[in-house]
Amino acid sequence: MTRQVKGDASSASTKPNNGSSRKRIRLVTMGVLALTVWAGFKAWDQMKNLDAKADRMDALETKLTETQKVNDQLKREMERLSDPEYREEMMRKDLHLSKKGETVFDVPRANP
Repeated sequence: MTRQVKGDASSASTKPNNGSSRKRIRLVTMGVLALTVWAGFKAWDQMKNLDAKADRMDALETKLTETQKVNDQLKREMERLSDPEYREEMMRKDLHLSKKGETVFDVPRANP
């Protein structure tokens, strides 16, 4: 049987150097930590952007519904203006017009 000597080259090459492996582990850990911190900041920034865009979208949706209501009111008014009786009523009311031979009495309203 062969005995290995303490200073044999084969035993030294199989045992890793503790100093360099710790440095590698530290370097990898620092790299992973840096990457995690960077990803966290990016995620935080994206969440702020997403919140701002969601608020803007809510405001735009509100404005859209208001505009659609006004549009519907104007469409109804256009349909009503095609009716001759409605146009005549509007002319009498807004422009204070009357038919020939008609007497218009303007009675002032009493303000309380």
